[in-house]
Amino acid sequence: MKERTDKAMLRSLIRESQLHNMFTDDTIHEMHLYEAEKGEILCSKGDQLTQMYFLLTGKIKIFTTSPNGKSLLLRFNNPLAIIGDIEFISHCEVRNTVEFVHPSLLIGISYKLLQERYVNHPPFLQFILQKISHKLYTSSNTTSLNLLYPVENRFASYLLSTTSAEQLSAISEELQTAKLTEIAELLGTSYRHLNRVIRNLCAEQIIERKKGALLIRDRDKIEHLASGNIYE
Repeated sequence: MKERTDKAMLRSLIRESQLHNMFTDDTIHEMHLYEAEKGEILCSKGDQLTQMYFLLTGKIKIFTTSPNGKSLLLRFNNPLAIIGDIEFISHCEVRNTVEFVHPSLLIGISYKLLQERYVNHPPFLQFILQKISHKLYTSSNTTSLNLLYPVENRFASYLLSTTSAEQLSAISEELQTAKLTEIAELLGTSYRHLNRVIRNLCAEQIIERKKGALLIRDRDKIEHLASGNIYE
């Protein structure tokens, strides 16, 4: 993740978001604009954050890792997602890993600045409360999702969530198959079971294996299987 010093771009992005109603010009001047590539990790379980991050463009994946090293997908977040809000309020270490699914832009605001200027600012606190409530709701549903929804529904939702906005109107989208074992783990299933689901979807001509990748052939059916995209 690298910092960009384009203040005009930062101000333009903030004007197009909800943040312009919350922060003063002085605070905006002290914000940092970052650019992240697909696959980069913003923070991992056990890290100590010093900034709160606001996702302005792109998408992030949040997953947890158990003591035995296994990972479980919790959710995908779109703009205007916040990273570091719970850690700011509770002064705790990072609980989950945050990974960028697509190239993204985000801003960072130091905890020190937020503590000095916004800890008693109602619009900011209401916004944070809204976001934290959503996180708690989605986290509490994670176990139920993995128990109640069949793997094909979870996989369909994963496919939709990892498709970039630029690809939405494409005839077919591509997902590299090199990390299918990792995906199976994130979805709470086995590699063998996920492969069986993929074979069934291929037989129904919903997706297709081609040149080491998966191509979505019938997006409408994938959207139907995703049941409203259960991870978002």
